[in-house]
Amino acid sequence: MREPSDYSAEFAARLASLGIEAALIGALAAIEYRLEPRQTIDVDFLADRLDGLVESVTADGYRARALAEAGGEPYAVFIRGAGAQVDVLRAETPYQVEALARAIGGVITVEDVIIHKLLAWRPRDRDDLRSILQAGHDLDEGYIEGWVREWQVSDRWEEARLLT
Repeated sequence: MREPSDYSAEFAARLASLGIEAALIGALAAIEYRLEPRQTIDVDFLADRLDGLVESVTADGYRARALAEAGGEPYAVFIRGAGAQVDVLRAETPYQVEALARAIGGVITVEDVIIHKLLAWRPRDRDDLRSILQAGHDLDEGYIEGWVREWQVSDRWEEARLLT
């Protein structure tokens, strides 16, 4: 299997060629801001739309599965094949739309990685939070706290700050 960092740029370029605005989220985004690296097995993108993605990747031999509500547009596409695992999620909530708009260089900001990790809250997310917070980034805490209140995860944010 190929390393996700080896094919993330390939898929970012593919998304851009389809006119899809996208940014890395998940572990690869967290790695950008962590104090120390960690491994991951896939690439995750947040995208403004998913039009034409399934057709594009299947034409190149990848398997793609789109998830959608009955009668609705896809909100996620899972791509597998040729040693690649890529998940592309459509920005649906006001927060996701804002996170995508704030992305820099094709990666969501450190504040948005923190918010994503607070929402997911798995052990590996808490480890990402610990490492990111220990790295000493200059954070827009007002932005984080606004979304933390909106998503009702203030308790997680307080706990995450104790991890450092």
